[in-house]
Amino acid sequence: MDEKPRDRVSLKDLANHIGVSKTLVSAVLNGKAKQYRISEETATLVKRAARELQYSPNMVAKGLRTGNSQLIGLIVTDISNPFYSTISRIIENKTNEINYKVIFGSSDESLVKTRQLIDVMLDKGVAGLIIVPCEGSQGMIAELHKKNIPVVLIDRYFPELEVSYSCLNNFNATKQATMHLIEQGYRNIALISYKSGLSNIRDRILGYKETMNNHELGEYVNVKSVNIDHPLPEVEKALDYLVNRKNAEAVIFITNALLVAGLRSLNKLNKRIPDDVAVVGFYGSELFDLYYSPITYIKQPIDMITEEAVNTLIDKIKYGENRKFSKTFIEPELIIQHSSIKMDNV
Repeated sequence: MDEKPRDRVSLKDLANHIGVSKTLVSAVLNGKAKQYRISEETATLVKRAARELQYSPNMVAKGLRTGNSQLIGLIVTDISNPFYSTISRIIENKTNEINYKVIFGSSDESLVKTRQLIDVMLDKGVAGLIIVPCEGSQGMIAELHKKNIPVVLIDRYFPELEVSYSCLNNFNATKQATMHLIEQGYRNIALISYKSGLSNIRDRILGYKETMNNHELGEYVNVKSVNIDHPLPEVEKALDYLVNRKNAEAVIFITNALLVAGLRSLNKLNKRIPDDVAVVGFYGSELFDLYYSPITYIKQPIDMITEEAVNTLIDKIKYGENRKFSKTFIEPELIIQHSSIKMDNV
């Protein structure tokens, strides 16, 4: 038989147990013991009793009293993706440092699920939202902004909306990668992308194309876009076309998942890196460093991107969504390894 769940211990219960006022207990648990000249001995007693009685604050009720629940909603596209799980962990750590808690959700690039997650998080009384927006979600984001609900976009943005965001400078990311390959002596450089109109994808394609055209290599510009739901067979088909029919000397993969699919496909096509084709990826991984040809990749400063998103959101929670419009692009770093080095230059 299941044990009956114990009732939540209230602030009043905790105060009665110790024999002090609710005000005193609240001051200690909110880190204001010194401000109210509460002795260290009493503060220790309150904290010990809170642990023993397993007291936890009702964040929604607290939000109704103070106007700030100290809850933040975080919506990413897929928390199992290493990039987004890293973002989630960093945001959780950073918000915890300032006594905020995070509720997570994955949209799976679905408009319906994004709407559901936003509604659930607002019902739970979140003070603000950090969102990796899916394609077509401009209307939902604009609606949040119009209602003065604090929101910050991360990783992607909508240029037509005056909603704050913190993103990688994706244009400069592929510009750096393309420039590096050109400097190595490659000319026939291709790029593999997703079929998407999202800002991060669009800016990465643009950075590649403009760099190629600026170096009079427009004739070699070749972008192959694959379906985000089933990338592996389409990446293999794209690489077969690019390498075997168009004689591509180098390929840039603009996401981590595309790079993984690309490495599998090149191996199946019996192509050696960089002897047969040079490779540049995005984000990176220790596993790619252990590959027979360590992969050159565009490093995203996730700490800086997430810290800016959190700081901007907290500012909005304190002063209102419409108080400040913050556009932040964090610069990438190209980590050069063996996969993109032209063997003639060694």
